[in-house]
Amino acid sequence: MSEIASFISGKTPDKLGRNIEQLLAYNHFWLEHDHKYIQVLFPIDEGTKFNQHAPLVTQADREAFANSEDLRAAHLRALDLMLEFWGLHRDGCEISSMFELNPTNHVWLKRHDHNQLRLTRAIRSLYLLGNGRVAANLCDFLVTAANETGMVSDKTVEFWRNAVKD
Repeated sequence: MSEIASFISGKTPDKLGRNIEQLLAYNHFWLEHDHKYIQVLFPIDEGTKFNQHAPLVTQADREAFANSEDLRAAHLRALDLMLEFWGLHRDGCEISSMFELNPTNHVWLKRHDHNQLRLTRAIRSLYLLGNGRVAANLCDFLVTAANETGMVSDKTVEFWRNAVKD
């Protein structure tokens, strides 16, 4: 089992010694201020300067998640935690807002915010690891919200759209 699958499934800790249950117990304060958890909850196929210990998604990881409903479901648990933090909700594959769209209710709904980078990473990770429909729906929701409110930069919207491409 790969490092990513082993961590997401709760079998082993990440390279910093944290297990997934510890991260899933984070409150909003820690979700906002810790910058080294997002890379292990949502691994992607590119490295990051923010966490040199973050694993990179391989083709073997993609195949493992594509062939395991349990791994995909475990990954969605991490998404649900983050969606709640971002003021969003998932029902199956559908994404919606829990509140009226505004910056008070949605920390990411502004011209530039590090949570937009986290959203891009989540979309990309979901796409790579077998939850492509959820990734596409999250992307579509965010792009629509950005267009309706005019509060998110075109560059960020482009990143979101590119996250669901090979």
